[in-house]
Amino acid sequence: MKVVYFGNNLFSSCLKYLLDEEHQILRVYKNSYAHDSSIIDRLCEKSDITICEHKPDLTELNDLISLGAEMFIVAEYAYLLPDTNVKYAINIHPTLLPEGRGPTPLPYLIKRPGFSGVTIHKISNNFDSGDVILQAKILQSANESLTTLMIKIHLESGRLLKVFLENINKYYKSASPQVNHSYWSKIEMSERVLDWNAPINEIKIQKRCFGHIGLIVKLDQTLWVASHLEFINCQHTSQPGDVAFEDHSLLAINALDGIVCIHKRSMFAMPV
Repeated sequence: MKVVYFGNNLFSSCLKYLLDEEHQILRVYKNSYAHDSSIIDRLCEKSDITICEHKPDLTELNDLISLGAEMFIVAEYAYLLPDTNVKYAINIHPTLLPEGRGPTPLPYLIKRPGFSGVTIHKISNNFDSGDVILQAKILQSANESLTTLMIKIHLESGRLLKVFLENINKYYKSASPQVNHSYWSKIEMSERVLDWNAPINEIKIQKRCFGHIGLIVKLDQTLWVASHLEFINCQHTSQPGDVAFEDHSLLAINALDGIVCIHKRSMFAMPV
């Protein structure tokens, strides 16, 4: 099948599956440089696939259809595609829709594990709103983080696409409308800022919500991103934000009812 693929690293297992099954990828569109597309880049380079960063207009998409494109697959792509007459047009979303529409659902899922999963749905005129084709639930562990959940979603999306393509007409025709959806707004940078006055258990959850992306910590009026943190629950008489310990590799800072230990090798200063 001739496919046009739109997406970045999270669902890159889907592009790999398509290539392994020898589907013809006419073109790949990825998000801008601000998004990590390293896996997509490698796959396209290896298979000599044209890769684009711009948003395609209707004329460009219709040209691809005239070249034989039968399917558009959208998987972690920032732009809404215009309506076309392509035979199959699907989006892959990392929640169990209709719960969790929105551009950055993974941090929410740490606190709402019942909606963890992958949904394949038809593309429509609004983001994440098309008829649901297939879903797979993902079970979270007790200490799940954004990082570990992301890997689970990455693997499950490829498996779910395989199921869909093995009986594509059946699943596509039997898709069901979404009812009573919820929308989770874009995660703002401020939600990653560590508050030294917060209870240590809240900081632990905050760290799980952002995983390897890291939390933002303020030290001497400078903002740092730190991804490797450990936590101590303890009572102390120091002020939140005071340094409890520091050497060349470790920085420990008091929170409200505990201590946050930051590995310095995981820290970098945020650009001004």
